[in-house]
Amino acid sequence: MRIPLAALALAAAFLGPNTPAGAQQAWPSRPVTAIVPYVAGGGVDPVARLVSQKLAERWGQPVLVDNRAGGSGTIGANAVAKAAPDGHTILMSATAEVAINQFFMKKMAYDPERDLKPVTLLVKLPFALVASPSKPYADMAGLVAYARQHPGAVSYGSSGPGTPQHLAGVLVEQLAGVSLLHVPFKGVAQAMTDILSGQVDIGFAGLPTALQQIQAGKLRALGVSSREPAAAAPQVPAIAQTPGLERFELIQWFGVFVPARTPQTVVQKIQHDIAEVLALPEVRDTLLRQGAEPSGMPTAEFEAFVQAERAKFRQIVQAARIE
Repeated sequence: MRIPLAALALAAAFLGPNTPAGAQQAWPSRPVTAIVPYVAGGGVDPVARLVSQKLAERWGQPVLVDNRAGGSGTIGANAVAKAAPDGHTILMSATAEVAINQFFMKKMAYDPERDLKPVTLLVKLPFALVASPSKPYADMAGLVAYARQHPGAVSYGSSGPGTPQHLAGVLVEQLAGVSLLHVPFKGVAQAMTDILSGQVDIGFAGLPTALQQIQAGKLRALGVSSREPAAAAPQVPAIAQTPGLERFELIQWFGVFVPARTPQTVVQKIQHDIAEVLALPEVRDTLLRQGAEPSGMPTAEFEAFVQAERAKFRQIVQAARIE
């Protein structure tokens, strides 16, 4: 049977030059798996579950949150990098596995720049630099002065080497010209426990994690890591307001990525719908109360944002010779 040329041309225009076989069906045509490369309950997971629930309502398909923890986020990210590029497997990432790990891990099973395509930014989350109220400094200026007088004596906890919390401490050292003692933990919860008890002097914690302890008076907030004070804690000054630290800015962020060859029409659909979900008053208000700034930025803008973040983290890691 001969197919008319006009029909072939119409089909080609509909599918586009990069559309894999089967992608011509309405998307999504089956449940979507949102892989979160961390344990349930912490970090990106609550945001992923909130957004996934609303996306399922829009798409008429379940959006299943799949926690694939391990390897500083690389296990889950690799699963998405190797998945079929049809939009039915997406990554809801933190910063490390897409913008940091490649600069100090000697071997990774995927290349974040080659194998994962940025879709959109979910939220930005400033860190709060916190200390026990028993410590002899009440703000960043006091901390810097104390650290200069006691080189290597001020300890700071993080959720592990090369994590944003670790690199935030490194950036303070680089800009303020001080020497701090890094104490890595296996997660934020362990670090917070020792900071609360005073066994570790200071630490960067995501504002949603630290806010309850700050409000209860159990921790003192020395500053936030964003350029401006956070809406959820306007009384806490930005670290960049401290003399000598004017160039300090280092935030945690969560974003959505898909396998590299995912059709652009699907990428645009995911970005558009996530942006609309994040604009819903109940979603936006929930995130803002937790100290997170919802985004949903267009894909091209997010691609540029990710590249700028990679350049920033590359510079910090290389200057500190982190391995």
